[in-house]
Amino acid sequence: MLNVKMNLEKFLLILLTIFALLFLLSFQMFVSARSQLKRSEKILEAYRMYVDEDYENFERYVEKNDLKELKSLKDSLRRRLFEKYYTLGVTKLNAGDFSSAHEDFKKALQQLPQQDERRAEVVYLMGQSLVKAGRLVEAKTQLSVVLEMPNSFYRNQAIKLLIDIYEQTGEGAKAEELRKIYEGVVER
Repeated sequence: MLNVKMNLEKFLLILLTIFALLFLLSFQMFVSARSQLKRSEKILEAYRMYVDEDYENFERYVEKNDLKELKSLKDSLRRRLFEKYYTLGVTKLNAGDFSSAHEDFKKALQQLPQQDERRAEVVYLMGQSLVKAGRLVEAKTQLSVVLEMPNSFYRNQAIKLLIDIYEQTGEGAKAEELRKIYEGVVER
């Protein structure tokens, strides 16, 4: 009888251990499923923002929640926004709406990574828009940024435009200094 009782206790102990392990396994699966559900809800919210064209909040939300699954969508969005604002800026510049063109170029620039070679062109176009809008002080500052991009085709264009601005504003010494730089570049 004592032997039967010990065997029954061992059996019950084994049965309780099995149930405890099953409970822990079920609980772990529940926690994992709940975590996946929360992540899916965040991804769904990000998609909603994207579809609603709330791009600014979309980008912040993706970054804040570390939604790596949407990185390619975010990068694609940046390219599309760059193209949109760049095209709008060029269209407005050609139509004579210089201040609006400058704003669109500014938005296009915000979409480009720091090392992107198109930055020089966009900054130059921003400066050109400012010149045509008669905002020469701002244009000088803007075009000076392009001068610090030595491997850019737009650097030479910026130098020529700055020479014209300095001559218009009576800053002949600065114009002459830039003219020497430009002639040195052209002779190479």
